[in-house]
Parts: sequence; structure tokens; C-alpha cells
Amino acid sequence: MRFGRKGFVLASCVLATALTACSNNGNGNGNGGTTPPAESGQTPDSGEGTAAKAVTLKIMFPGDPPANWDEVKTEMENRMAGSLNVKLNVVFIPWSDVRQKRQVSLSSAEDYDLIWDNSPVQNIAAGLYEPLDALIDQYGPDIKAVRSAEQMDANKVNGKLYAVPLEVNFIRPWTFVIRKDIREKLGVGPITKYDELIDFMYKVKEKEPGLTPYIPNGAEHIGLKLAGMLDPTANLASVLNYPGLYTKGNDGKVYNIFDDMDPLIMSTFEQNYKLYQDGILAKDDLTLRNSEFAKGKAAVSTFNDFGVNLSTRTTLEKSVPGATAEAFTLYSPDMKLNSTYKAGNFIAVPVVSKNKERAVQFLNWLNQKDNYDLLAYGIKGKNWEEAGDGLYKPIQANPYAGIPFAWGWNPKLDRIDASFPEDVIALNKWQRDPSYFTPDILAGFTFDPSPVANEAAQLTNAGSEFYDPIVMGVTEPNEGLAKFKKAAYGDVKKVQAEYQKQLDAYLAAKK
Repeated sequence: MRFGRKGFVLASCVLATALTACSNNGNGNGNGGTTPPAESGQTPDSGEGTAAKAVTLKIMFPGDPPANWDEVKTEMENRMAGSLNVKLNVVFIPWSDVRQKRQVSLSSAEDYDLIWDNSPVQNIAAGLYEPLDALIDQYGPDIKAVRSAEQMDANKVNGKLYAVPLEVNFIRPWTFVIRKDIREKLGVGPITKYDELIDFMYKVKEKEPGLTPYIPNGAEHIGLKLAGMLDPTANLASVLNYPGLYTKGNDGKVYNIFDDMDPLIMSTFEQNYKLYQDGILAKDDLTLRNSEFAKGKAAVSTFNDFGVNLSTRTTLEKSVPGATAEAFTLYSPDMKLNSTYKAGNFIAVPVVSKNKERAVQFLNWLNQKDNYDLLAYGIKGKNWEEAGDGLYKPIQANPYAGIPFAWGWNPKLDRIDASFPEDVIALNKWQRDPSYFTPDILAGFTFDPSPVANEAAQLTNAGSEFYDPIVMGVTEPNEGLAKFKKAAYGDVKKVQAEYQKQLDAYLAAKK
């Protein structure tokens, strides 16, 4: 991938009045955060080993603050007092608003020091994020130590790292989460096959009329991901977030569903339409998400986890006394899967930050074992306890469902909930070991959308209007595809051609 110099220069000109320094000034030491460097306009305290002046880092995170957040934040700041000397101004943005708020904040040069981003390529292309290689080399040894070389290299752009990859998995897992108490009430045995899951949802429709059988978490899981998992050997995968484009067979080619509809994809569209017509899928499935499951509104939903995460369990138990949940997945540790080693979450330092060095030192501090345990699981002995190597046990009376995915997630320090069934623990261990996966042909490739920015934006809008209703079963597939093609075929073809052009160049350069 090559971002045009023009794009970077334009972004730099727009932001020029706001930027004070766009690169590491080389001050300070690289000791992992005991004596941070002076930031712009600051004078470090005198005396060997004393802390620098206090800095408040402004950080943008998605969602709501976890329960007991203030207590955990206070403990983090207490640990840093007298050394790293960082205070935290953490701004939580609702999921529904986070993308828009992030873009407004970056384009207006708002004074954030760290920003969570799940799709940073556009902001990197616009020159909005600071290159981090030199900063991490000097101040972030632990950032690198807890991430594999595959993970670090695969998430670079033009050979540079602009955002720290936050990921514990080498695949993007997803799971069907099921109301176990309802399954047992209906006399249904443990779910072991996808067809059994469908049968269970029809029984819920018949026997539990007040409960929606199925509310998946949007189109992502029941579209190409489902098609790919019904036959893992097909290696089907969507092309980023561009509706209608996909890869298959690890052959280095990009396909579109108008000219090359894969039968597995079409069969999932047809099945979802039947589920919607039969009242299995929620009538409002285009807007509802998996949070409805935790409220007790659905018998089945989908999540990006193996097992039932702590937040969902605790919320469900509070919402519906006596309710229990369990997970069923189509993944298996004996699968031979490819991995691009791409992260699904990142944390970046905006170029406008006046505290770049301290921000990276803080991230390094987060990637040390005791500190990671605090941010991920809360206060030891109060919120959680040790449960063996790489495991932890939440204290049920006072659990803390942290959000490490937004600022520190890594496969070496992240623990697995010991209360999970053994098969779920095995799945979690499997997905965190890069040796089990084969590098995908796309590993290390990052698409630059700027040559087709208008077409990509139009395709995204058309996807929301026409493609998502197909995937979610709202629209009859053939009728929906005809409308989608009429609205977006030209954009699909242009994005496809540009993606293929860049991919071909990347693969040729590797030879």
C-alpha cells in the first residue's frame, strides 16, 4: 500500500496551525516508564530518579465505563504517582456515536493524546496519527515484548506502525450464545451442530412466545462469516467493510457477489430470509444488537468471543433472575485456518498530541503484567483472583468487566476466565497461538482507499440501504440483489479493481 504524498501534505496543511510537533523529539530515557521525559513546555523535577511534572492524558474510548471504573482508575493513577506521574481523563463515547465523534475530534484537532480506532487506515492516510516506530523503540519495549513479530509487522502501513494493534486472537472468533435455562426447560440437549441450533430456535418460537428466538449482532456474523464457517475449507472472507466484495480460496483474487456469487453465500441469504419470514429472526433485526440478549429479550445471539463473556453473564443474571447462558461455536481447534494477523482494534496517538512520549510510556506501562491485570480484571482480591497459569476467576460478588480491547489487549498477558468450560478454554488457547495458523496471502497487505474514496463511501451507503437487509433476511435475496446491483454495481467494480491492483502490486513486490 502506498499513500500518495499529496494526501499527507494536504492533511498536514490543514492541521499545521494545530501541530506543535509531529515526531519524537528524542528526549528522555527508555526505561519503560520510571522517569518520563519532559513534554513540550515542561521542566522535569530536579533530582535523580524523581518524577516529571504531572501530565493528564486525554483518551477516547468506545462504550460505557465499566462498573467500578472510578476505583480502578484511581488505583492506576496511584501506581503511577511519583514515577510516570500520569493522570487519566478518559472520555467514553457511546458505540452509536463513536465513529462520528472520533472523526470530528480528529478533524478539529481536539486535544486527545490517545484514541481507540477499529479502522485506522483512513485516518493514517489523512496524516492524523503519529508514526510510532521511533517512540516505541525508545519508550515501549513491553509493547513489543507481548506481541508477536507477525502481529506487529502485519499491522504496519508502508512499513511504519501508526497504531498499536490490540488483539489477543489470530482469527476473529464469534460464538452463538444461547439461553441455557430455556434450552433445558424445553428438553433440548446441548447444541453440537448448526442444524440443532436452528431446530432450537423454532422450538423457542413455538413454546416461548414472549421471547425472540434470534437477535444476531448485525449483518457481520450471519453473512460471510457464517458462510465461511459452514465450509471452512472454502476460506471465504469479506473484503474489509465493503459490501458485495469477498475473497475465497486464498488465491489472491477479489470477487463480487454480482459476477461471482458463491453458492455458500447465497444459501445463507436464502436461509436468513426464511428465518425472518418464519419469525425466528427479530422483526427489528436491522437495528437490534446482542445487548438485547443480556436484557433477556432473545434466546440466541452472536458475540465476538469464545464462551459467554463476563459482562453478558452478569447483566443477564441481573435482568432475568435464574437465567443462564452457554455458547456454541462452529470453530474447532483441529481446523487448519489461515490468518492475516490483522488486529480488530488499535490505539493511536494523534499528531496534535502534546504528550506523545508520555502517551507511549503509558501504553508501555499498561503492557506490564500487574498493570495489565488491573486494567483488564480490576483489583486483585476484590474483583478477581488467580486461577492458574494464564487464567483468572472473577469474584462473583464484585466482578469487574474491563475493556482491555480498547487500550492494551495482547495475547501474552490476557487471561482466560477459569469458569469457562474446558472446551471453551481450549478454543481460547488455540486462537492465541500463531503456530496453529498459516499466513494468509493477504498478511501484511493494507488497502489504501483514497483512489476510490468517493466510490467506497457510496458503496458503504448503498450497503446499509440494500445489502444489510439481504443479509438480515428482511429482503428476498434475488430481489434485494437486483436493487443492490442497480444502486452500487459501478462502485463495487471500481473498488474491486483498485483493491486487486494494489494487492497484485503487493504480492509482486514480495516475490
